[in-house]
Order: sequence, then structure tokens, then C-alpha cells
Amino acid sequence: MSLFFKRKKHPKNNSDELVEKKTEISSGGEAVEGLYGDDAPAPVNRRYKRAAVITGISKYVVLLVFFLFFMSMTFVYSSQITVENFRYIIKDMNLKIPTGKEEYGDIYYVADMEQSYNIYRDDFVCVGRGALTVIDMTGKQVQSTALKYVKPRLITSGKYMLVYDLSNTQYSIFNTFSLLYSASLDYPISDADMNDEGYYLIVSRDAEYKSNVTVYNKDNEPVYVYQTNDRYVFDAKLYNDGSFALYTAKAENGDSKSEIIKGNIKEKEVKTVYKREGSVFLSAKNSGSDTTSVLCSDRILFFSADNLTGEYSFYGRVCRRFDAGDGNTALVLSSEGAGADSVLVVFDTAGKVIYEGDAGSDIAGLYCRNKNVYSIYTGTVLRFEINTGKTYYYNSGYETKGIVFVDDEIVLLATATSAYPVSVYDDFKEKI
Repeated sequence: MSLFFKRKKHPKNNSDELVEKKTEISSGGEAVEGLYGDDAPAPVNRRYKRAAVITGISKYVVLLVFFLFFMSMTFVYSSQITVENFRYIIKDMNLKIPTGKEEYGDIYYVADMEQSYNIYRDDFVCVGRGALTVIDMTGKQVQSTALKYVKPRLITSGKYMLVYDLSNTQYSIFNTFSLLYSASLDYPISDADMNDEGYYLIVSRDAEYKSNVTVYNKDNEPVYVYQTNDRYVFDAKLYNDGSFALYTAKAENGDSKSEIIKGNIKEKEVKTVYKREGSVFLSAKNSGSDTTSVLCSDRILFFSADNLTGEYSFYGRVCRRFDAGDGNTALVLSSEGAGADSVLVVFDTAGKVIYEGDAGSDIAGLYCRNKNVYSIYTGTVLRFEINTGKTYYYNSGYETKGIVFVDDEIVLLATATSAYPVSVYDDFKEKI
């Protein structure tokens, strides 16, 4: 049997049919090997071949669907495909933030009688009656949008900027590169605020109500309305969780009565958390994460959440300047009459006086930041260091109109036409 298989020749088999090859082994018997023809590779597995074909077809189907989707979206949203939006998408790529004063460029803008300044997404923003201008820290202009406002006010948040015309009817929403939305109300705007989620609040009035508070979502649709016919809302705050605080006042029997009203846009009910007679609530600022300083007509009140923790009476003096932030509150008080000297009073979050001293008579601005109180005078900026009680000065040589805080070590001093960096510790000299 073995000799027969040795003499037999096997023709080439180009098919996929199995051919048996038998060989004799030394111990006797036969060994059988399965071959697919002479020199032929093993056949392709049909299951994997089918999967490969399906995968190849799927690739081209996906490409076709993507192309059709891209073309249809380009056609439908062609009006929103702009250079500004593209620049906004790539804004934070390879972003280089200046780390020292020498890395800042010259920041120039058009002079205006009414101006507001702030930082928005690491850019410098100046708003005047005729334009909103956004300039990066190297001095390159990013945006300039024309406005026709009389008393423009600027509010910046994590998402957008809100600019409204105080005592007039217009307001606008911006991002870094363009105007996103603009509207005009039927009655003048008395106050506004915006949170980091893009929701904003507008205080106005209408034919029936003395105060009309409307909250809009980031799509500029009204989502909440509070109306009152017996109170005036002097200040309003909107927070990231949708809660809000209204500082109101009304006249009753010849006397003033003020209330703090709180609520949430997710709920219909509001509640009065504090009442006071004889004082008018004018403005409120957050001195800490859960502490608020409320400026009244005759005193200042200090709150932790809804609890009054302290108060300070003006004793007939007038508040000239007021600011709060980073754990402190600062006031400039003066007596009635032209040229009257003023006093600077600094408080902690609970309302305890930690400093009181002369503030001069020509103070033009007050800022409370990073455990420092900055006072603007003609040609000079003073920095009072709260922790040490020392006073430092910087001779600007210009008429400083505002201060923009970049970080703990650099501030921008804004004049009518430009802003320039100043080192908090290197450029300010101790006042002896």
C-alpha cells in the first residue's frame, strides 16, 4: 500500500477542495497531511471576507452621509458661518497669556465722555457711547462694534458681555468677536445683571408696574418675570444657580421702607428675607462667597446669607464711593459742602471697622480687590494694603479714569484713550 502511494503523482489542484497527501513514517504506518493543492495558500475564511466587504462598503456610506450632512448644514446655516465665529472657535488654541508687564502691548481706543472698562476672556474691553472695543493684551484689536448709547454700562460674565443704556431702552449681548443680540424695550432700563451661564436680568417698568424684572436665557428668551406696583427695585443680582436678590424700597405714610426679596427663576414664589424702615437700599455688592454689603441712604448693612451681621451709620455724612470684594468693603464718606475732606473706612465681611483714615477731597474712583483698596486721584493712584496698613502711591502723570484688574500683580490703568500695565508691587512706592 505504501509503495503505491509513493509512485502516484498528485496533479496540481487549484481548487479549494482538500487533497490528502500520505507519507510513510519510520515506525510504520502512514501520516496524512491536508493540502490545498501544490504550493497553494490556505483559503480565505468566508466569514472574515464577508466582514471585510461590509466594512469597506460602510466606509464609503459614512463618507457619503458626512458629505451630505456637511453640504446641507452649510446651506441651512450659511448666515452663521462667519469669520468672527471661526475665530471664536479657535480663540483659546495656543493662547499665550502675558506673565509680566513687559509682555503687554499698547492698548488704544477712541476717547469718549462715558466709558466703562473690564476684562472678558483675557481681553480688555472698553465701552463708550459710540462703540464697544475689545483688545487683546498685546494691543491687537479684536472687535469694534458701533453703538448709539447715552450712558453705557458694561457687565461681563463667563459666557457673554451685556451692555445696557442706563435710563434708556437699549441693550446688547456680545461675545469676544461680535454682537450676538440687541433689543430695545418700551421703557427705560434702571439696572441689569448677568450670570456665568449666559442668563441675564433686566430691570425696567411698564404702563402698569413700577418695577418689571425680566430674566432671559442664553437664547434671549424671557423665562421669568417679577412685577411689583408698590416697590422700586434699586439693585438686582442674578446668580449661577438661577436664584436672584432684589433690593427694593417704597414710600409709605411719608416714610421709606426697604426690603430684600429673594427667589429663583425655577419657582414662582418669592420671599422677603429682610425689612427696614427709614433707609433706602441703593446698591449691593458681594464681599465674599456668601456675604453681602448693602449700601443704604444713611448707613451700610452687612449680611451673611440672609442674616444681618453688622451695620455702620454715616451720621449725616454722604457716601461718595463704595466697593466690596475679596473679603472686604470700602467706603468714602464726606460731609456736605464743596471741598469737604473725605474719610476712607474699610470693613471686614462682618462689618467690623479695620481701618479709618483721611481720603482727601478729590477722589475719583474706589476699588476693593485682593486685600487692597485703590483710590484714584488726579495724576495719582493710591494703594492701601489692608493686611499691613501701609499706603503706596503711583504717579501716573495722566488722568486715570478706571482700573482693570488682570491678576494679583498686574493692573491696567485706563485713561480716556489708552490703558497701560502697572506692577502692583514694583511700580507703587511706599508713602512715608
